Amino acid sequence: MKKITRELLRDWYACYSDDRIHELVPVEGLTPAQVLDRTDVPVEDRLWVVLRESVIPRRELHLLACKWAREALAVVGNPDPRSVAAIDCAERFARGKATTEELAAARDAACAAAWDSACAAACDAACDAACSAACDAAWAAARAAAWAAAWAAACDAARAAQVADCRATLTTLAGDAIPQ
Repeated sequence: MKKITRELLRDWYACYSDDRIHELVPVEGLTPAQVLDRTDVPVEDRLWVVLRESVIPRRELHLLACKWAREALAVVGNPDPRSVAAIDCAERFARGKATTEELAAARDAACAAAWDSACAAACDAACDAACSAACDAAWAAARAAAWAAAWAAACDAARAAQVADCRATLTTLAGDAIPQ
């Protein structure tokens, strides 16, 4: 099995400094299994090292991808059959039992399934957002209407008071002007 060496990591443009690479990788290198066992390296970095054709052959990488895709679809609960069929076809292709045309057709069907799901999710999200926005707008409008109504009521009350005051004043003035 291929050894992961310091030089190989440099050739792959690992984002670790030379000092860190020297600290992690002995002169003789590490097997891919040893890389995966390194708990002092983030898991995504360990996978970055081993998930390449120069470490794991293409066929096995494809089969791993199919396995992980199946596991991801299992989380969905009721995946689109086109997605499941695409994984089946990809596995057959990796084993040499499906053509590139079959794989392309399965990929296109899976893309359509993803697009349909994305559109449905986007539609749901848009509906939720629209509903939320409508609720927010309704509350804002209700607050504004309540404020306007309160203001109008206050103004009406003030005007009514002004009218009453004016009437009282006029009555008083008229009373003074009119002999009793």
